[in-house]
Amino acid sequence: MTVSAASVGSLAAPSPRVSQDRWFYTVASLVLLFLLVAGFHQFYLEGKGFDGNKVPAAVLGVVLVHGLSLTAWIILFFVQSLLIGTRNLALHMKLGWGAAAVGAVVALSGPFVAIQSVRFRGNFPIYGMTYSQFMLPMLSEILAFAVFVLLGLSFRKRNLEAHRAMMVLATLAVISGAAARTEFIGQILGETTWWGLFGAPFILGAAFLLVRSLLIRRLDRPLAVGYSAFVAYFVAASYAAHTDTWGRLASQIGGH
Repeated sequence: MTVSAASVGSLAAPSPRVSQDRWFYTVASLVLLFLLVAGFHQFYLEGKGFDGNKVPAAVLGVVLVHGLSLTAWIILFFVQSLLIGTRNLALHMKLGWGAAAVGAVVALSGPFVAIQSVRFRGNFPIYGMTYSQFMLPMLSEILAFAVFVLLGLSFRKRNLEAHRAMMVLATLAVISGAAARTEFIGQILGETTWWGLFGAPFILGAAFLLVRSLLIRRLDRPLAVGYSAFVAYFVAASYAAHTDTWGRLASQIGGH
């Protein structure tokens, strides 16, 4: 059986829709990288925390480890997405376990930052919560990040669509702090309720799901299911932070 030149050409050249979809994750990761730099520029340049003051020397070390590993994660997410766009799958797979190691540092250092922050700013008001209450959303972000990364790794060779969706959601789970610190987002979403903290990743996640589904002309089910769980989880954590049960637990964890 012979194959015509036209048939070979049609097999070799991806359709414009497929080509656009290939670059979707590169664009999405670039948006998240922009938010990271815009939100954390004061930390990078002046060593300032969420409240605009210098990070206390007693916690500066663990904050640096967490902040730099989170920065490395999002840069690697962009690089990995770019490698997919340029079809460099071999290098993408080689870097994958390095990215996983960076993700482990993010996940392990995050709880220490959350707990130590409460010890220094227990009653500081933030998004309609005290800092002690705010510890629950912070810990919830790290847990969500770790779960999505682990799911992404588990799908790495079995389901590429699910793998990519989980990695997007993992990065969205830890972008809220940077997004909330950007002035223009704060002005739009406000700073008095949990919506000011999680509104940006919720909106971005919905936009990513919509654009991705339009590009592939069907619902991206892994991203849709993961996003739905993402939203429900963080809304529940925000409300649970105001409960007496969490208040007692936070006092024990934070040493108040």
